[in-house]
Amino acid sequence: MKLKYYEIDEKKLLEAAGNDKKISIKMPEGFINYSTTIIQFFRNNGIEAKFIADPCYGACDFLAPPKEKTICIGEAEMPYLKKVYRNVSFVEAKYNFNLKFLNGLPELNKRIGLASITPFIHKIEQIKKFLEKQGKKVYIGKKSRRTKYDGQILGCDFSSATSIANMVDEFLFIGDGFFHPLGLAIATKKKVIAANPISRQIESMDKMKEKMMKQRYAAISLAMDKKKIGIIIGEKLGQRRVELAKKLKKLAEKNGMEAYLIMADNITPIIDYIDVEFFVSTACPRVAIDDAKNFKKPMLTPIEFEILIGERDWNNYEFDQIL
Repeated sequence: MKLKYYEIDEKKLLEAAGNDKKISIKMPEGFINYSTTIIQFFRNNGIEAKFIADPCYGACDFLAPPKEKTICIGEAEMPYLKKVYRNVSFVEAKYNFNLKFLNGLPELNKRIGLASITPFIHKIEQIKKFLEKQGKKVYIGKKSRRTKYDGQILGCDFSSATSIANMVDEFLFIGDGFFHPLGLAIATKKKVIAANPISRQIESMDKMKEKMMKQRYAAISLAMDKKKIGIIIGEKLGQRRVELAKKLKKLAEKNGMEAYLIMADNITPIIDYIDVEFFVSTACPRVAIDDAKNFKKPMLTPIEFEILIGERDWNNYEFDQIL
């Protein structure tokens, strides 16, 4: 099935549905425009499908096993959650692209680390060979418990890259968007070149990283001298860090703050009405980084909170990860 940029294996869709004649489908924002096309495909095959219009942030985004078979389209499953997914299946989407656009890469250093995300990860070995023909030494980090493929990174897990960071001079990221390569640059403390196969744009993350770090420093500064803190616990299976939240609460109280635990599935600006002065999110790192502008009150990551209270130095800043 061709969906503008992406392709989905129709056979795998039907295999995921199995013998069920009524199913639900769930997709990240970039695929929502194709929901009726996919529903019609199932309909043509005698299966009644309905679209779950709640936000979908990835394979972590499930609260409990649904009663009805649910197919998450466009994502790769998280291996460590396999036993708790139960009534959930995953069908990945692929973007097939020609490697010729990589001829536009700037001159790269000798030792290159490769990283990518689900729709593009199937080309990573071909890209490795492409670079090796140019005389580069290319490294691909091993998958983690949260990733399905070697070289795959998530917005909350850059361990495949950090595991090889000391072996490379810089990273080449293959994928769309800037959140992942920005996180990669911060997590590895290496230069990152982002190559987008869809737009064919190739860009260094240096300036974006500098801008984002200034924004994060400003967020920490806004929380200075504030004493009433809300610590957010994500309810989604792959984002739930209860013990970390409790640890942060103790640290806050140790530093003379009033600390309150807040449970949330989807974290929206409605939390601004809660009678606290700033927040620390232990849920998806994107809440504090990507979505910070949506909130009136400062939203920090756990790492940034440690910096705020003096438990960590700014020079030891790290990207928040769920490992």
